[in-house]
Amino acid sequence: MRATSTGRAAVLAGLAEDLLLLARADAEWRTVAGRAPSEVEGGVVAVLGARHLGQGLLQVAAPTRLTGLWLLTDLAHAASMVALAVADPGRRRPALVSAAVSATTAVAALGAVRSGRRAPGPAAPLVTPRRARRPRR
Repeated sequence: MRATSTGRAAVLAGLAEDLLLLARADAEWRTVAGRAPSEVEGGVVAVLGARHLGQGLLQVAAPTRLTGLWLLTDLAHAASMVALAVADPGRRRPALVSAAVSATTAVAALGAVRSGRRAPGPAAPLVTPRRARRPRR
């Protein structure tokens, strides 16, 4: 099956955002947090941008593979950012923005999984098809 044009557009928009994040991490942090990032925060933003960029490139290369993995990755990231927002009020806004971005991409991945596109690995799909195929005679 082929990826939808909306899905491709979302991935391409994500790639553009990831490149911007890598190229202008400090400026992006300042925009969201209202202050300059610490050395640790700047490093984390760079690693996160690289992870997002790598995931986006893999999604462009194989849009119908590993959709379940992308879904789980984005959900785990969103959950960890919500936890950070609760635990660290000084990083709440950047954490919630990052959580919102990951939740949005998770929704896109969930749509791919629900549409019946390939799920992780060669085993059974992540979701059950709406109707089972009848065996050939």
